Amino acid sequence: MPTTEVKRSDATRAALLRAARTEFAERGPAGARVDRIAETAGVNKERIYGIFGSKDKLFDAVLIDTMQEFSEVVDPLWKDGDVGAFVARFYDYQRTNPQLLRLITWEGLHRGGEAGDVGGWRREHYREKLEGAKASFGTEDPFLAGLITLAVCAAPNWFNTVPQLRGLLLGDRVDDHRAIREFLSAFAEAAARAVTAEAGDRSGQRVDRSDFGAAPSPAAPAEDEVDSAPGKDAEDEVDAAAERLRRAQAEADAAKAALGAALRRANTDGASANALAKRVAGTVSRPVVLKLLAE
Repeated sequence: MPTTEVKRSDATRAALLRAARTEFAERGPAGARVDRIAETAGVNKERIYGIFGSKDKLFDAVLIDTMQEFSEVVDPLWKDGDVGAFVARFYDYQRTNPQLLRLITWEGLHRGGEAGDVGGWRREHYREKLEGAKASFGTEDPFLAGLITLAVCAAPNWFNTVPQLRGLLLGDRVDDHRAIREFLSAFAEAAARAVTAEAGDRSGQRVDRSDFGAAPSPAAPAEDEVDSAPGKDAEDEVDAAAERLRRAQAEADAAKAALGAALRRANTDGASANALAKRVAGTVSRPVVLKLLAE
């Protein structure tokens, strides 16, 4: 059982982390003051150096502590594989708990590409995140999984990082968070599906997926091959039509997934299955609506 001294030390550490989180989130690593943190926590500032060693190490401890809190509150993407639902959770958390986003932004501004860590927790956390992303997005390519993860997290982060730009672009609906959340959710789900579908097509063409740019155009035939290849134009036409169909199918799948995510959110908010089926009548049938709601 912890002794009184251990309990007091734990309480002091917790008080310093709380005070430092506010200070670092507002002022960044360079602008934060150790004496102000100590005063807010109600302890001698020498205790900061005794417990954490330095202001930089205190910042690392605060960042990891805040990330761990986020991980305990927001279910990870790979828990249910629903990228739209994850982005909605992510957006809501960052909007109502802005300190984590501010701390990570300050870290990037202050340290560039150097990522702070405590006891290897952060490295392991992102290793698990990447493995989960590969499973959720149906790819074994870690680079592609990392690209999609960064992109789907960047969208809600940016909306919360630049409220002034949000106001300029969204006008009097700047704080319509429900509409913003629904858009980000559908956008992320459709984008992730479209990108992984395109990468799958390119993989079938034996194109290196690590070079994630535009799909390569077919090479033009040499002049001496044009006349000696009867039916070449017809073959090209078939290939082009098949490619268009693959892209259309991928877009249709992405749109259906986005509709399913929107239907499930509306159903969670209280809309009945019958009411939702009527709203999308002529687009999808009632049995399809029920199937999407059950997914």
